[in-house]
Amino acid sequence: MKINMTYKVVMMINKPKDLVSKLYVDRDMMATWEKGLVRIEDTKLKLFEENSEGYLVFSFNDQESKMKVTVTQVTLPDTITQIYEVPGAWNECINTFENVDGLTKWTMDVTFKMEAPYDIPKEAFIKKTTQGMEIFKAFVESVKEEDYL
Repeated sequence: MKINMTYKVVMMINKPKDLVSKLYVDRDMMATWEKGLVRIEDTKLKLFEENSEGYLVFSFNDQESKMKVTVTQVTLPDTITQIYEVPGAWNECINTFENVDGLTKWTMDVTFKMEAPYDIPKEAFIKKTTQGMEIFKAFVESVKEEDYL
């Protein structure tokens, strides 16, 4: 079975757009909010630069797994587009950050393409994306701007 789906998740973050977008691509801070991340491996340019490629390396139950990341567009602090790949799955995330009355409106437009032996409901993908965004939001809102900007 082939899964092909698109969806959008929108979240408000109680911090300014410049801080939110900087923290989103801060390689040193990423393990704080990206669960299980142990390192970033660059293969083309420095990951999170436009046209860069690399791997996010995760550890779960003493097993390492790599997720390929390709960054196709960077116009931060406004937008960054990333493609994530693991065997059998391709996932594009277009992240847009907008200033709304001193807060940041974070919109993630997601496209998933994957081979799957079973039917996974779209709601499960949306829930997982939302949970990841909530972890990042909590991290950003805990940061003192004066310590970072």
